[in-house]
Amino acid sequence: MNIIGIDFSILYPGICISTDFNSFKWIGFTNTKITKKESRFIEDVNSLYSNLKVIELGERPAKNKQYHINERLKLSNFIKLTDNIINEIQKLTKDTDNIIAIEGISFGSSGNSLVDISQATGILKSKLTKLTNSVDKIFVFSPSELKNAIGCKGNASKIDVYNKFKEDPIIENAKNSDLYKLVHSSEDVIFNGKNIKSPYMDMIDSYLPIVKVYNIFKNND
Repeated sequence: MNIIGIDFSILYPGICISTDFNSFKWIGFTNTKITKKESRFIEDVNSLYSNLKVIELGERPAKNKQYHINERLKLSNFIKLTDNIINEIQKLTKDTDNIIAIEGISFGSSGNSLVDISQATGILKSKLTKLTNSVDKIFVFSPSELKNAIGCKGNASKIDVYNKFKEDPIIENAKNSDLYKLVHSSEDVIFNGKNIKSPYMDMIDSYLPIVKVYNIFKNND
């Protein structure tokens, strides 16, 4: 059984795929312009870790002054991004007996950013049905539920979640995963003491829905 955790955003989506909570594979995307230094680090990560993959989608189209053109450009980018997400997941999950868990939209966003993430999330959700044989296997959890799942408060910061994953990821086998190893071996690159680089934090966030499903199964035993 595959459990697919998704932390969706327009710029840096993160995916975690676990088989029976025993093994873990990670996918991160950059859907924006990044520096040459960041790109070189991604190349290093992809070459060193067989179960961790970061995909650069390049810079998004520049904002157009004309509203209808700008909306068309955004729609095209949302389709490209979500197609890439589905394609990469399908490469790692050969059947449709999958549980899918995704973080719900945070309504802390405002204005156009909330509209954009809502539209893009809707496109993604419609495509996620291809990955499972029943919509009953698709779970949407609130951000606070997911933070609670790994042992953090509902209002915990990114740094709190990062430290909790690093110290105790709840699922013991996650300590053997490539992302866990990366966090411990390259923390000087990923975390500067104030901010955790994307998409590495986003991949950690994609692990939280899997922990939530794990906790549900454990409590139902």
